[in-house]
Amino acid sequence: MKHEKRYRSTEKVKNRFKKFRIAPYLEILLGLGLLAAFGWAAWTYGVPFMKGLATHAYSCKEPEATPSPTPVPTPEPTRDPYPDHALYGADLKSLQTEIVIPEFQYATDLSVVDGTILAAVGNYTPDGTAAFVRAYLYDVKAGTHTFLALPLQNKSIRFPAMNERWIVYLDSAANGGGRMMAYDRQTGEAKALKTVHTGLPRPVVWENTAIWIERTGQTRDKLFAVDLETGESVTIAIFDNSPHALSKLSVYGGTLLYVAPDGALTSFDLKTGESETVPVEADIVHDPQQNADGIAFLDSDHAKSGRLLFWNGKETVEVVTGAVDFFLGDGFIAYSRYDRNYVYYYGDGTTFCTTRSDETAMLLAAGGDVIVWMDVTWRDKDIMEFMTVGD
Repeated sequence: MKHEKRYRSTEKVKNRFKKFRIAPYLEILLGLGLLAAFGWAAWTYGVPFMKGLATHAYSCKEPEATPSPTPVPTPEPTRDPYPDHALYGADLKSLQTEIVIPEFQYATDLSVVDGTILAAVGNYTPDGTAAFVRAYLYDVKAGTHTFLALPLQNKSIRFPAMNERWIVYLDSAANGGGRMMAYDRQTGEAKALKTVHTGLPRPVVWENTAIWIERTGQTRDKLFAVDLETGESVTIAIFDNSPHALSKLSVYGGTLLYVAPDGALTSFDLKTGESETVPVEADIVHDPQQNADGIAFLDSDHAKSGRLLFWNGKETVEVVTGAVDFFLGDGFIAYSRYDRNYVYYYGDGTTFCTTRSDETAMLLAAGGDVIVWMDVTWRDKDIMEFMTVGD
C-alpha cells in the first residue's frame, strides 16, 4: 500500500508574517544592521591587514618599534655609610691601649717606625726642667718595651729618628746646641756627626743618610745631609733669613721633601741629587709629610685659621681648617683640633673622632696603621695611649 508524501507549505507562514504592518520596517532594519556589521569588521580587521601587507611587501623602511616603558629603578638597600672602616660604630675604649712608662715621668719627641713607638723619656731635675736620658722603644704587637741608654755628654736626648740600622738624635744641652749623634743598632756603637752650636735641629734618616736643618749664623740656616758610615756631609740648601727653615723635613723612599728658601715645596732625590718643585695648590706650605699616596701639609704656621691639605698627585684636597698638628699614616691623616684627635681617610674622605668624650687628648705621632696620643686630662705623669686605625 503506497503512502503519499506530504510537504508543509511555507507560503502560508510568509504570508502570515507579511500581514504585520511593521514587517517592512523590520526587514529594512535587519538589512542596515547586517551592512553595519560588515563595515565594522572590514575596518577593524581588513584595513590593518592590508596596511601590513603594504608595509612588509613594498616598503624598505623598518616598522617602528613600540617604545618600551622606562624601568623604575630599584631602590638601593639601606647600608652603613662607612662599611669598610673598622672605626665605624666601634667601642673606642676597647680599641685603645694605655702605655705607662716605668721609672720615668715624661716622654717627648715620639714617632712610629715599623710598628715600634720611639720616644725620649726622663724625669725632672733639680733645676726644675726635665732631662730625657733614655730612648724608649715600645713594640705595638708584642706589648713589650726596651730602654736604650744612648751616649750623652749633655742633658737630653732630643728628636730621635730611627730606621732598621740607625738611631740619629741630638745630644742636647740645656739651652740648645750640642752634638748630632748616630747610634748603630747592630753594633751598639755611637759616634758624633757634627757639633751643633745653637737651637734644636730635628733630624730624619734614610738608609745610611741623616738630614737636618741647622742654624749656622745670625740669620742663616743650612740643610745638611751626612753619610752615617763615612761622616761625609754636603749642604743641600741655604736659607738666608727665610722662615721656611722652621718647616719640618720628610723622607720617604729615597726622596727628601722640604720647603725651599723661596717657599716652593721641593722634592730632592737622595740617590741622584736632582730636585724638582711639587705643584701643590697652595700659597704657603708648612711641615710637609709624604708617603706613597701623596703629601699632607699645612698652609700656615699652625694658625687656627690655617688649613690641612692633601695633595694626591693630581689635585690638592682640603681636609680641615684649624688643625693644630697632624701625622701621615698608611691610608690616613691623623690630626688634632680643639683637644680632640681625628682620623681622615683620604681614600674616600671619611673622618672619625678617636677621642673619648671623657678625655682631653694631645696627638703625639702616627705611622703605619698606629696613632699615639697623650691623655692630658691630668698631668701628674705622662700617660700615652695608642690604637690601630688602618683603613
